[in-house]
Amino acid sequence: MSNFEFLLILLFFNSFILIGLVSISIKKKSPRILIKFFFLPVLASCLFGMIVQAVFQVSEISNRQLAANIFLIIWCLKSFSSYKSIKSLLLEDFLTLVRRQISDKKYFVLLINIIRLSSFQIICFSSVFSLNYLSGFSLLSFFDNIGVILCLIGFFIEYIGNKQIKERTKRVDFFIEGSRTYVLHPNITGIIFFLTGLQILAFGGVGSEWSFIGLFLSIFIIYKILIPKIERNLLKKYSDYSSYINKMPKIFSFKKIIWCKSWSLIFF
Repeated sequence: MSNFEFLLILLFFNSFILIGLVSISIKKKSPRILIKFFFLPVLASCLFGMIVQAVFQVSEISNRQLAANIFLIIWCLKSFSSYKSIKSLLLEDFLTLVRRQISDKKYFVLLINIIRLSSFQIICFSSVFSLNYLSGFSLLSFFDNIGVILCLIGFFIEYIGNKQIKERTKRVDFFIEGSRTYVLHPNITGIIFFLTGLQILAFGGVGSEWSFIGLFLSIFIIYKILIPKIERNLLKKYSDYSSYINKMPKIFSFKKIIWCKSWSLIFF
């Protein structure tokens, strides 16, 4: 079995589950199921990939592969009870297409769009899927350990960011406290750390360099689609947010920033 055939099998499997989620959402006339379980196809494809690897004896399961799969499975499971606003924004345009195509009875076009969305899921997490094909030597290398550490750091930053979001109030002071004294979107910073850690693990596989396109696509979607949508929504909700958004780093910063009520900055 070639790498292309392996990924094609995963794409069909991933698409099948995604079609099921869309069908249930259409039947219930609500996108809640699709939004809640948007990363379920990724989780299932992750497990299915290891099953295909074992059945066809593609390669042995390595420690690197186990680490990457466990991290991704935990992240996907966590997504069922979090990321609601992020998933809603990511699916915003897709849901608009679904409504229009159902109204116009263009079911074949709808199917094509679901498969296209599924292909984005496969590509964005290709780091792990590439490891499920040929994962390389079993023992973890120095760079594998760096990947594991980055994944753990990503989990921690993401946890802190999401916790502060849940504890936020309607006061704009929310944006000048905690991890947001460093960057605008600490939870997304955590996601990028996590995805980068998975990619470093993937580089330890055999012929998996191509999967770097998945990390590139994920960061492109985050910067060009997700963050602009988040900031537009926040600008509508908080009138003073424009002063904050123009002066703060979006994702990465090693400087602590204290905001005064006048929105002035003090760097340490």
